[in-house]
Amino acid sequence: MDSTWEVAMAKRLDKLNIRWDRDESIKIHYQNEKGKNKNYIPDFYLPEFKLFIEVKGYWTDAARYKMKDVQERYPNSFLILESLEEISKVNRRLLAKTKKYQT
Repeated sequence: MDSTWEVAMAKRLDKLNIRWDRDESIKIHYQNEKGKNKNYIPDFYLPEFKLFIEVKGYWTDAARYKMKDVQERYPNSFLILESLEEISKVNRRLLAKTKKYQT
């Protein structure tokens, strides 16, 4: 894990019994602000939901551009969480996909 927030996210998903992957072989294509093709490795992948999760505590201009491009290329495939409060309530955000995780 790259941050304490990512650890918190993993623990929350485990508590909800949601299977997740964190695999550096999962690479998402995007173009940076200069039009250069790049690959992005998401923080988490939830196979049951076919959803990527990005935990962001700090935004650079490059990160904002990257996530905007990724979300445009792969609509409805990303969930971005920007605080520990959002991490603690991730099950509410997942309700749009299923009614299973209401704890």
